[in-house]
Amino acid sequence: MALYFKPISSEFDRLLNAHLNSLSIANDQESNQSSGAPTEQHHNKMSKYWGGSFSARLDLTETPKNYLVHADLPGVPKEQVQICVKDDVLTLSGERTQKNEDKDEHRHVVERSQGKFSRSLRLPPDANVDDIKATMKDGVLELVVGKKEKEDRAKTIAIE
Repeated sequence: MALYFKPISSEFDRLLNAHLNSLSIANDQESNQSSGAPTEQHHNKMSKYWGGSFSARLDLTETPKNYLVHADLPGVPKEQVQICVKDDVLTLSGERTQKNEDKDEHRHVVERSQGKFSRSLRLPPDANVDDIKATMKDGVLELVVGKKEKEDRAKTIAIE
């Protein structure tokens, strides 16, 4: 009888480990532990292979006056976050690093991701890219994007 919940991701980890072992990337005994959890050594090898990255989750919501973008960036200091708008595409990028543990410590489970991230989002046509305010609190980045004033598109045509 299992004493802990083994999510479907552990099955994915097992398959991934088997694939990496076949590529000789994670060819060590620790990568085949029965727990299915990636070890520190395995995580380091995977990070080197894929360049180390994680995906920032975000929401885009609309209010009558603004668009709100909320991005979950746990463990990322605001100094490591860049926000750029080009051609109505909002891009959030940055890096989350893990502090180096003491050499005498041995981590048994490593699940927290680290590395660079970049997310791009096309803003709606009425978003005012000159009216964006950003704040960050408790690992959540909030962007308030103002809306453009509605233009009166009605036009009177004179008959010649």
